[in-house]
Amino acid sequence: MPRISAFRVLVAVLCLAPLGHVQEVHLNEAGSGAILARSAFAHGYRHGYEEGYHLGNVDINMGRVSRTQLKTQFHGLKLKPGYSPSFGSKRLFEDGFEAGLKAGYVDGYAGQMFRAVDSLRLVAAAMEAAPEDPDNVYFDQGLAAGYREGRQQAEPSTPGAGPLDFHAVACVPFHPEKEQDLPAAGSYCEGYQRGYVLGQYDALALRGDSAFLEASK
Repeated sequence: MPRISAFRVLVAVLCLAPLGHVQEVHLNEAGSGAILARSAFAHGYRHGYEEGYHLGNVDINMGRVSRTQLKTQFHGLKLKPGYSPSFGSKRLFEDGFEAGLKAGYVDGYAGQMFRAVDSLRLVAAAMEAAPEDPDNVYFDQGLAAGYREGRQQAEPSTPGAGPLDFHAVACVPFHPEKEQDLPAAGSYCEGYQRGYVLGQYDALALRGDSAFLEASK
């Protein structure tokens, strides 16, 4: 019987493995992988930012006018993020993908640094699992809500000021889907605080706040 090389066996295994598991490397990123594992929104943001940054670079290098209408000019890109049910909520993953797509495109088109990994590391600092929210459902919801608020309410930074400490972010009222999930309020709050900082970071960076960008490096 002919011998099969180890290389050929490896290739066969990779071909048979689920595509998402073969291609998904973001979960192993140092410093940011932890929050991607807990939040479908953050994970989608990471995918979307990468996609948008690439498109922004292509458009500016081709001399194209910047795209400003996400719904029409980026039509169909939601089909590309490579979602897997193991990531969590598909809706939140797609919401995060859209948010990251916008931020990444602006940065790529403007020739700014690729900052998604550093941004996610910033908001993932000293993060621990929450036993009262084992599936991270409320953490993920809180992070998405916090991002939207931070993106809309970012204040001008003072000269030399760095990113806002997420511990300083005030939590919003918690409304669980089930009364027995009330103990998960802390998990929701933590997600909200970290998401708020990520949203504020995007708002200030995309506004061109040079003092903030320098202090964040």
